[in-house]
Order: sequence, then C-alpha cells, then structure tokens
Amino acid sequence: MKDRPYIHGTSRREQERLIDQAELLSELLAANLDYQAGDQILEIGCGVGAVLGQIGKRHPDAQLHGIDISPDQIAAARGHLRGLGLDQVDLAVGDGAALPWACASMDRVRLVWVVEHLQEPLAVLREALRVLRPGGTIHITETDYSSLRVSPPDPAIEAMLSAFVAHFNRHGNAHAGPALGPWLEQAGFTAVHNTMVGIHHWCPSQRDAVDGFCSYLLGFIEPERSALFEAAPTPHAVALIETGLKRFARLAERPDAAISISAYQARGMKPADDQPG
Repeated sequence: MKDRPYIHGTSRREQERLIDQAELLSELLAANLDYQAGDQILEIGCGVGAVLGQIGKRHPDAQLHGIDISPDQIAAARGHLRGLGLDQVDLAVGDGAALPWACASMDRVRLVWVVEHLQEPLAVLREALRVLRPGGTIHITETDYSSLRVSPPDPAIEAMLSAFVAHFNRHGNAHAGPALGPWLEQAGFTAVHNTMVGIHHWCPSQRDAVDGFCSYLLGFIEPERSALFEAAPTPHAVALIETGLKRFARLAERPDAAISISAYQARGMKPADDQPG
C-alpha cells in the first residue's frame, strides 16, 4: 500500500499534540470501543500511543498491540506508554495493509483519525478483517472537516477553513467520516453502524470550551499556514486567510460565538462464520 505522507509530520510538537488530543477527546473515543475482559486490542496507526494509553488506563487487563508506519512514532509510543506503566504493549513498525499478526488473533481493532490519511483505506480495512477473530469488531473514529463551522458566520474564518480542507484533500481525505459505512461493508464487515456525533460549544457560558477547542484545532491548522498561503490564488486571498487565523484564535472573546464539528463513530463485525485463511 502506498500511503500519502502524514500531513502533520512527526515533530516533538506534533507528538505532544497527539497526546493532548487523546486526553481532550478521551470520552468521545472511549464511547466507541466495545470491551470484554482480557481482549486483544490492536490499534492501526497508533502514532505515539496516545489512544493505547487511554485504553490501557481504563482497562488494565487488556492485551494491547499497536502498529505505525513511522519508526519515530513507535519510538515515542514506547516512551509514552512506559511512562504510564504500560510496559507490555506489543508495538511494531509496519504497514497497516500488511499486518504482522496472525489471522483471527485480535478481538478488537481500533483506528482513530487514521483512515483520513490512507490512500487505499479498503486495503487496510480488509487486513483488519483478516486479523480479527470471527465475531470480533472494528471501531473507527473520523470526522468531516468541512463540517467545522463557527457562528456568527465569518467570511475570513470560512475562507481559512476552506483553504485548510482543500490543503488536507491534497494529502488525504478531509471527508472520511461519512464514507466509513460503505467502506466497512465493502471490506466485508457486517452489522455496520456509523453514527454522526456533534461537538458544539458556545459563549459565554462555555467560553473556556470554545477557547480550548479552537486552540486544539489550531494545533494542526497553524503549522500548515505557509501551505495555505502558497495555494491561495491572490494576495487578497492570502490576507483573508491570515485574518481568518487571527479571528479563529480569538473566537472565544466574542460573547455570541459558537463552534461546531461532526465526528463519526463507526463499528463493524467480522462475520461469525468467517474462517481464518
């Protein structure tokens, strides 16, 4: 499988952002994982082990496995998980479309904001199906970045967000969330569900939440600033994007501000009569 380069990179700043992201959205992520005592859980695209760490803290008896294409991320994951006292996590550097685990060896497979970076998502989903035991389940969290909106509408912020979505689509799929249901069924999963979950904060009573969520989003939008400017067709468009970044960072200062985005929580099951092979 030929994946696009990970748009956010593997800098120390990005690695810390991933850990902060898992903490910020821990309840959302935990809601999309069926668990039974002693389950073998594999996370494909585990990055720095942030989500595995959350699972391990909630379910200390889980048997955790993770794989990522980046040696730098796996090295960081070993350190992060060791710091949490999770020394027995099985980690591997490798391709999600060629997993090193045996057929029917996993009870759960987890992907969190990974499908959006894949050039061939079906190849990875079919490989996930292979390593799951019959009756085992896959759990995916994604989003649709075009659903990110602020209120009242602001043309500069909208221009900035549109530029980011266009930039993301040159490297991945900014609209992966709504596609999860069809992809899971095409890969061979049954009992597929894909639920849209709204994230919404407003001022003034949730000003801290608005500010925190904008800061979280700017954590991966701001590093793409130069790319957004380079792709802008005119100097006026560059100026509008710059203004949008500044206004977005200060959105919580508005007493009437609100921010919304849609996340997608998808699940599927390996057919119980599907034999390893």
